[in-house]
Amino acid sequence: MPVPSRRVLARYPCDLPVDVHSFISEVRVTSGRLRNLSLGGAMLHCANPLERGVTYFFRFSWKDALLELHGRVAWTAARDPRDPGAHRYGVQLNLTWDQEQFLREVVESLRLAAPPPAARPAERDYWKPRAPK
Repeated sequence: MPVPSRRVLARYPCDLPVDVHSFISEVRVTSGRLRNLSLGGAMLHCANPLERGVTYFFRFSWKDALLELHGRVAWTAARDPRDPGAHRYGVQLNLTWDQEQFLREVVESLRLAAPPPAARPAERDYWKPRAPK
């Protein structure tokens, strides 16, 4: 039986350059790329390590507008074998009302541009008896 996902909002693939800044001092910590995005979070690839549980500012551009969001590193993942120099992080975003409205437009654009989800294999009908082997 599949394990239910803890993620409530669907994430959509993207490849956006992002600068990561310290939440306290606003000093630039690293740069990287957002690999997917939703209203609740994002996956970030970056060269320098970040600390899990720490809040950062994430600054990126979308159609000539600069967006600055703050979010907490919720999880870390093993390095991607296709990009061994990058660390992977899940970021939980904390949005103001204005940021959420703007991010809705970004996410909707990504959703419309995303390829359709792969067809899932038909689930077994538990009311039908199994075919003999």
